[in-house]
Amino acid sequence: MSEKDKLRSMVELMNDALRTVRDYYDSEYAYYVERDDEEITMVYEWCAENIPWQRDRIKMLSPDQFPKWLREEVTDTTEDSYSVFYPMGDNQKAILAVVNVHRGGCDLSLLRSLLPYISQTTVLQKLQRQQEYLSYHDDLTGLLNRNSFVGYLSEVNQEALKSLGAVSVDVNGLKNFNKEFGREYGDEVVIRVGEVLEEFFKGFMVYRMTGDEYLILAENISYEGFMNRIHNSRDKLDNISLGLVTMGYAWEKLDINIDNLVMDAGNMMRKEKRKYYKNLKKGHHEPIIKQDLLDDIEQGNFIVCLKPVLEAESEEVVGAEAVVRYHHKDLGIVDPGRYLTLLEETKLSHYLDLYVFEEVCKTLRRWENEDRMMLPISVNFSGATLRYESVGDKILKIIEKYHVSSEYLQVEVSETNQEMNPEMLAETSNKIRKANVRVLLDDFGAKDSSFSILSIMEFDGLKLDKGITSNIVGNSKSRIVAKAVIDICRRLGASVYACGVETQDQLNVMQELGCDYVQGNLFNKAITIETFEVRYMQ
Repeated sequence: MSEKDKLRSMVELMNDALRTVRDYYDSEYAYYVERDDEEITMVYEWCAENIPWQRDRIKMLSPDQFPKWLREEVTDTTEDSYSVFYPMGDNQKAILAVVNVHRGGCDLSLLRSLLPYISQTTVLQKLQRQQEYLSYHDDLTGLLNRNSFVGYLSEVNQEALKSLGAVSVDVNGLKNFNKEFGREYGDEVVIRVGEVLEEFFKGFMVYRMTGDEYLILAENISYEGFMNRIHNSRDKLDNISLGLVTMGYAWEKLDINIDNLVMDAGNMMRKEKRKYYKNLKKGHHEPIIKQDLLDDIEQGNFIVCLKPVLEAESEEVVGAEAVVRYHHKDLGIVDPGRYLTLLEETKLSHYLDLYVFEEVCKTLRRWENEDRMMLPISVNFSGATLRYESVGDKILKIIEKYHVSSEYLQVEVSETNQEMNPEMLAETSNKIRKANVRVLLDDFGAKDSSFSILSIMEFDGLKLDKGITSNIVGNSKSRIVAKAVIDICRRLGASVYACGVETQDQLNVMQELGCDYVQGNLFNKAITIETFEVRYMQ
């Protein structure tokens, strides 16, 4: 029997008792009331036919407005209303009363015999409700618990869902909070985190799964709304204490599988948590790294270079890919591999990616002002940048700032980023394309890529992973895969780029297969923009 059915049975039981009382005393009203010194906490009412209900008005009365039968026992049956009281503890009283009695000469035996039974029944009902509540709610935070999650899994109709977002949240160092400040302080941290999550995911399901771990399920939510709630809740938690929690998340709208979605969110959370403790152990401090990064950008220590992109058939330079190089005071221009990894781990890489994008926009603006030949330039965005809030809006603002034609701008995104499932990547790519910027699917054919992304995501071009290119000459399977991808993309209206072309034989095979564009060391490594202009744009 459901909770709703149990509640209805209780109402019916109370109605039967009050109807009996009203009929016996021939009164206009019969009441069962529970109150303390401050307020009325419960009211049940039964009234005669064609008599207006007063329950809501009675419940709203303040103590100084209580009628006599509600303030004190009225045992004089010559009066028109009388009542009996029953103590329930903690200043709580149960009251059984009849109001506007028409039959005189009655005794109070019926009221006195029924009242203890009714009050005990309500106490049992409250205990039952409390027990049922605690079976499905966490007693510390009031959030849903693991039993509720299991119940949800057994009842939900996955096919009816239009979309689903899952968020896995873990409190960093809860054991240390308990050890250093005491268990009560740790409990306050747990409660506060739960309050923030409920605040930003109001109307959705927020579970406390274990002592320091939470799970959120958001049904039928847009990707943008889902990500906004994630960013806003994380910002508020960071304002409480930087690095207070670690989050992982996943979102789907096609072929929704709740178990897989929750697992993906949990895997991302654990991966982020490893990064957090790794940086903590190494002494990395995000604000310091951020300031160092911004200082390096301002001082021009990051230099944007270009790698030429050639049309495969004509072998003419028709575009470029922007990459960043770090200028060291002693070593000169070096590949900032370790630094980029650190930025990704500390979620700061969007500063550098958007800086590169802005430098590309500046370059295109200058080319147009100088009446140079215009070539499209692509910028590779990291996974952290793609997850950055309002990345599409940021791109659009930069484009508008420099009045650049979007037809010459391309953003490369990669499915190999394990922290975004294909549908999340597709939604982010759609935002970028709404800014009229072309999207290239990078690293296709790497170990984590899947053909399913081709049916989910809208893209303008696809870049074959250099692993396919490197084996294209001696491996017939690589040729078959490359040919199949080229044919599919041609039917989808997308161009195909071959990356990592290093030999003439590789170029020849790509030309035979009908690949549109090529790039790699056979043509040139990354060079400064000035060198690129001299070599390819004179």
